[in-house]
Amino acid sequence: MEYTKIESAGIMVSKLALGCWAMGAGSEWGETPGDDVFIETVNAAIEGGINFFDTAAAYGQGHSEEVLGRALGGLREKVVISSKSSTPGLTAGNARKSVESSLKRLRTDYIDVYFIHWPSPDIPVEEPVGQLMKLKAEGKIKAIGVSNYTVGHLERALKAGEIDIVQPCYSLYWRHIEKDLLPFCRERNIGVMSYSSIAQGLLTGKFTRDWKFDDGDMRKNTIPLFKSPTYEMAIDATEKIRVISEKYGKTTVQTAINWVIGEPGITCAIVGAKKPAQVAENIGATGWELDQADRRAIGDIAGVVAASVSGWDTMYHRDDPRLIMKV
Repeated sequence: MEYTKIESAGIMVSKLALGCWAMGAGSEWGETPGDDVFIETVNAAIEGGINFFDTAAAYGQGHSEEVLGRALGGLREKVVISSKSSTPGLTAGNARKSVESSLKRLRTDYIDVYFIHWPSPDIPVEEPVGQLMKLKAEGKIKAIGVSNYTVGHLERALKAGEIDIVQPCYSLYWRHIEKDLLPFCRERNIGVMSYSSIAQGLLTGKFTRDWKFDDGDMRKNTIPLFKSPTYEMAIDATEKIRVISEKYGKTTVQTAINWVIGEPGITCAIVGAKKPAQVAENIGATGWELDQADRRAIGDIAGVVAASVSGWDTMYHRDDPRLIMKV
């Protein structure tokens, strides 16, 4: 495992973070294996050198935080935890309760990084940042992050407080941040923690053109990468990436993760896993490098897919109203 630092906060983290959305026990990502298997998955991550775990209050209405808290019992000082709350949950009247509820579910007295999960068009950017600054001063959180923020949101947030890290969607197939957010963060030494780093599983290589999605799987009807013709383009591109991966004795998903963490300015990549075997495969993305020619080739192959979703504001909505600041 490779490690890096969230510079402004001085927190050392693994280049891979285990994403814990699936622990919410919902059906958004297909069949779930149950809490006991998720705990085994967390243990496998720790054994493999992962020390960073990302969750949110919204994942299963707190269930993900509860499962992670159980899994990390007795290991608190050896791991880094990030969690999130919505902007309405971090207003002056709600912030303390939201953070303290997360603390209780996670069975800890501090959270390393606390994120504002989404901006709100109806609540000033400055308000949740100011509230988190107060809770940071009390030691309840150690660093402040923002997720799904535009550069405009981030510029305002930085005037209200300290932003240590951002969490945007970023993968070979979703490259929006390369235009402005990633350069902005590089210039200001703000960490970047990518989510959906393997494009909601498209870069695993398991999907086919006639794949049957489970009932309730959000990808089929919600995620633009899974809409035709982008989905079919991604299936073809993933196969081409697989061929390059074989040169390194790596799987497609390992190569896709390696490409993300190799991008200058990316602090770490969040990658979800439901089972210990998936964690083991993901860990194989670290400890090696693509040569520059192959990196460019992979980027070009995937760039065709990325270009097909360039008109989407977020992974979930076109013209997302949450990104339109009214105040």
